[in-house]
Amino acid sequence: MRSITVREEFSTLKEFTANLPHTFEREGQVIHNGRNIIRKIDTGRETLVVKNFAGMYFFNRLAYSLFRKSKAARSYEHSALLNEKGIKTPPHVSWLDIYSMGLLTRSYFVSVFYPYRTLDDTIKFYGIYEPSWKESLIRDLTHFIRKLHLNSIYHEDLSLGNLLVIRTVDGHDFVLVDLNRIKFRRIGWHDALRNLSTLSLPAEEMNALITMYAQLNGEDGRDAIRFYWSFQKRKFGIRHIRRMIRRYTLTPVESLFKRLKYAKHPEGV
Repeated sequence: MRSITVREEFSTLKEFTANLPHTFEREGQVIHNGRNIIRKIDTGRETLVVKNFAGMYFFNRLAYSLFRKSKAARSYEHSALLNEKGIKTPPHVSWLDIYSMGLLTRSYFVSVFYPYRTLDDTIKFYGIYEPSWKESLIRDLTHFIRKLHLNSIYHEDLSLGNLLVIRTVDGHDFVLVDLNRIKFRRIGWHDALRNLSTLSLPAEEMNALITMYAQLNGEDGRDAIRFYWSFQKRKFGIRHIRRMIRRYTLTPVESLFKRLKYAKHPEGV
């Protein structure tokens, strides 16, 4: 069984989307190979990015099959919502979910390829070739994040790799990617500071961003910096504990289900 949605403007790509389970592994160029796999694929008319949400644990598959929309479906819908709020994303094209025995097994999200550097690469480039631009980059990034928060947009993985940078005449604009982990909700002051914790900027630049963000919101920069670093310390401690718990509880169960699955379906379907 499968579920498929193709945006009307890209209706000619319905067959391309439907065939992804058969073509994904041999087409295009891998641009990310981790828990999820991302390929850049040139169709002759469009250059696309296809994200295969492959790294789903058993209990996640169960939740996506019974209670929640898949990551691919959420990415597609979130892109549309962000565009309505004036936030740039690579144009969403389609999504496809594949089910086996009622469980989600594969999920694909297709968007148009955007040829811009990530924030991470931009910072490294400026550090070597144009250090004078780094200050304006941090300033424009701060204003962009505030725009997100004012529009009730909370990206749970607001990382250097999930922001693309467009250099403009006046400075910089930004494009959001990895859209399935976005929440649309009211964001309080401390929530906003917590949201900065995934940026992983050097301490000096992080403090500059926090101070500027606090000033834009009429808050004290020193208090904001103290709260931020205290939260970071707690977060890393909690993360370590969670990893230890998962290692000795959920991971063995998920490994067992995976072995049983491949014993029944050696081809991996």
